[in-house]
Amino acid sequence: MRKRFHLALLFAGVVAYVAYATPAVAQATAPSCDCQQAVGACSASIAVRPVEATTIGSYASELRFTSSAPACSKINYYVDGTPYFNVLVSGNTGADNIWGQKQITRANITDISCQVCKQVAMTPVPQEKKPENSELKPTLFDGQWFGTGTNSFGSAQRWTLNFATTAAGKAAITGTMEGSFPTMPISASGTVSGSTLSWADRQTTCSAKLLTDVSLAFECHGQGSVQLVMRRQ
Repeated sequence: MRKRFHLALLFAGVVAYVAYATPAVAQATAPSCDCQQAVGACSASIAVRPVEATTIGSYASELRFTSSAPACSKINYYVDGTPYFNVLVSGNTGADNIWGQKQITRANITDISCQVCKQVAMTPVPQEKKPENSELKPTLFDGQWFGTGTNSFGSAQRWTLNFATTAAGKAAITGTMEGSFPTMPISASGTVSGSTLSWADRQTTCSAKLLTDVSLAFECHGQGSVQLVMRRQ
């Protein structure tokens, strides 16, 4: 199956606007900030600076965030009508990148709001005292995701991926990729690091980066490449 998945990337490609701003899905659950509990309001601003894109046919911009609160600011905003958020955990400034097939400017960002999350202190539990299965907790990746796009050879694709936590920081990836060719089965093991799940299959590397709790940016690179936004099913 892994070999078939590798061959599927001969049909991989690039689709329209994919936002890679880290909308703090993972940051919102950082140990020092509990954004499920808002303790106040804050004011925030976002500045946009174009940067050099690394992918042919795409544009990149750096978003710079500033909050009136000293820490634990959750900044909500929209980019071309799509909601995102970032959390400034340990200070009142931060930066992240966003890119797509058109240049993002300050005019594309609307409805900025800011809330102060509750600061919490967590006491580490010694690893040796925890049961082996105590780390096996579902992550925001767990579940089924679906996305469509056009590959670099101009062929339409339909991706269905299932993610399931198998151990702390590890996940199983299964699913299918459909197009103008026989359906390709997918089976791999991945590593979770913050808001990104990544895996490799010989000459192919893939990653899924959470944008919100119901959307993620998916990409694979090998003998071709594909980049698209997937939605939770």
